Parts: sequence; structure tokens; C-alpha cells
Amino acid sequence: MQLSKGWKVFLGVSAGLFALAGAAALLLPEYRNLSLLFFYSIPANSFVPFPHEPALVFLGRTYHPLAVAAAAVAGTLIACFVDYRAINFAFRNPRIKRTRESDVYKGAVHNFRKAPFFAIWFAALVPFIPFYIFRILSPASGYPFWRYLVAVFLGRFPRYFLFALIGNLLNLTNLMLAGGAVFFICVLLGSRVKAAFAARHRRAEQSVQIDHFALDGLALDEKTAVASD
Repeated sequence: MQLSKGWKVFLGVSAGLFALAGAAALLLPEYRNLSLLFFYSIPANSFVPFPHEPALVFLGRTYHPLAVAAAAVAGTLIACFVDYRAINFAFRNPRIKRTRESDVYKGAVHNFRKAPFFAIWFAALVPFIPFYIFRILSPASGYPFWRYLVAVFLGRFPRYFLFALIGNLLNLTNLMLAGGAVFFICVLLGSRVKAAFAARHRRAEQSVQIDHFALDGLALDEKTAVASD
């Protein structure tokens, strides 16, 4: 199978980063945790997200915040490429055509296209906006990948730096960090449950509207039949 230029660049850069992180983990024990952060940041910023803020704060106590942010953002950008390509591929499936034609999807894309770069950057920067929405909307709406990548980098890098700086400046105990990790997990699960209930509510409303339209159509047919009699 012939690889596209984008995949060739991605595989080349990824191989270099994996080799560098692996060598650091094996040959430089003092930088091993930064290597682990790089590898951890890949799944932590993909479709099965894990809380990474406590890890940034924890490593900020040992390493310079810039080094922590650089290791985390490198893994994040690798995850961005894989997610973007995977969603592009998935949305070519005819089975998802119904989703793309729904009013909810069209409305989300319409609002996203008003200021896509700002929306991606802001969602990547602040911790209280679910980023998975923009992870899907960006490729699904045809937003250019390199602009998406730059927006994610400009949002994530200062965010990671600030969390690492907190660990560098504040004397946080391991118990406090564990409590923070539990808190972030609860917030993440809460946002997922809320989104699931909201999606179910929208489907229920659409079903009710369809039923109403069907009933109105039947009533109209009955009136027409009576009038013709």
C-alpha cells in the first residue's frame, strides 16, 4: 500500500521521537520520567483520555516546566495526527452519512466554522471544555490539519507549562496530587455521562417530533378521505 506524504512525515517524526524517548529512558535514568510522560501523553490525548494534569504537576517538582511541557506536547501532537486521520477515514463510511445529515451535526459544524482556530486553541488551553468535540469537528468539517495542529500546540503547550509550574512553585504532597488525580477522573467521567444523557435526550426529542409528524400526516389523510367521500 502506497503511503501518503503526510503519513511518511508522521512516521519519520514519530520514529525519531520514539527512538529519542526510548534512548533517554534506557540510558539516562534521570530523564526516564520525562520519557514516560511522552509515551503516556499519546493515549491520554486520544479517544480514551486519561487525566494528565496530576502527572504534569508531579513532574514539575523535579524537572524544568519547559521540559515537562515539551515532552507532553510531543506526545499530544502524535495523538492529534492519528485521531485526525482516523476520523477522516471513519466519516467516509456510508453508515455515518445519516449522522452528517442530521441537524445537530450541521449546526455544530456551522458554529465551529465561524472561528475554528480560536475554538480549537481555546478548548486546548482551558481544562473545563471537553476537547473531544473539536477533535471530531476539525477533521469532519474539513479544517486543514496543519492549522489544527498549530492551534492544538499553541493551546496545549502553555497549559502544560502552567501545570508543571504549579508543581515547581508549590510544595504539594503526594496525597494532594492523588486527590487531584481522583478529582480530574471524576470530572472527566461526569462530563462523559452528561454528554451521553444529552445525546439520548436529543434522540428522544427527534423521535417524538417524527411521531408527531406521522400523526399529523395520518390525520390529514383521514380528512382528505372524508372530504372526498
